[in-house]
Amino acid sequence: MKIVSYTGLFAGLAAIAVLVAWQGFGNVAGVLATLGWAVLLLPLMWLPQLCLNGASWRLLFAPGRAPDLAGSLIGMWVAYSVGTLLPTASIGEEVVKARMAIHRGARGVDASASVVLDKTVQAVSLLLWGLIGVVALVWMAASDEVVIAALVGSALLAAGIGGFIMVQHAGAFGFFARFFARLRPSGDHRELVDDASEVDAAIRALYRNPGRFALSCGVRLAGRMVMTAEIMLAAHLMGHPLTLVEAIMLRSLATALRGAAFVVPSGFGVQEGGFVVLGALAGLSPEFALALSLATRARELIVSVPGVLAWQHAEGRALWKRRNARERTG
Repeated sequence: MKIVSYTGLFAGLAAIAVLVAWQGFGNVAGVLATLGWAVLLLPLMWLPQLCLNGASWRLLFAPGRAPDLAGSLIGMWVAYSVGTLLPTASIGEEVVKARMAIHRGARGVDASASVVLDKTVQAVSLLLWGLIGVVALVWMAASDEVVIAALVGSALLAAGIGGFIMVQHAGAFGFFARFFARLRPSGDHRELVDDASEVDAAIRALYRNPGRFALSCGVRLAGRMVMTAEIMLAAHLMGHPLTLVEAIMLRSLATALRGAAFVVPSGFGVQEGGFVVLGALAGLSPEFALALSLATRARELIVSVPGVLAWQHAEGRALWKRRNARERTG
């Protein structure tokens, strides 16, 4: 997985470099420079999504077992930052999110079950967001070929989500734990198998409350939708305002493309290519669409660098506490 992540990272960065060279560095930089200091406004547009995503995640804990609201928001911020800046292929950020929940007092089983369901919620909300983008394409009278391609992609994503949910109900954690135990018969793996089975049970228990799961999907979808404002603000400040329908189409389908390319860290290159292709449907020149994508990348960098530092601080603090506890008991 690490090799795939690094390969995807280098390929994505190379794709961005090719796109910038194709349009001309000076042209892209010139358009991006029109944003100026106003780029600092874009992180403010991300705060509502952070709050909604944190609220969505808290719904995926059993009642009374979720970390406090501040802990949920910090965990979501740190996980997003890790997923943005580090080549984790979307898996590492979920591990970090679970660890942050544990640092805030959540049980390991509950934290693990919550991030598995949250991954499902992310996929479901991405599917719904992509379908909204397809509706926007139809509203904009896009060609039938483009609409059909988008619908086929949505159908494939829906099939993948269905398979993922079936695997969860089948007890994937317990299966892999037992498989590992059979591969290493010399060790005592009873605790590992028991913990994995408990996670499977917690996941199935959470699915037995479909109302909370559906509400979590709805809140996460709302979080995706509010980021349309970021595209509209950036485009307006850069001198090419977008209509609401155009912004929804561009944001939703570019996000869907980025989500589908999960092996490419942060969708580097995929998002930029998507902005160029989809931007043409909204009348955007390639250099402007590329600069618009890079403006959102600048916002990601602004919020993610301190997020990774906060993660290191949290892990270091937890390590220090464990060391002091061992010294007191030793």
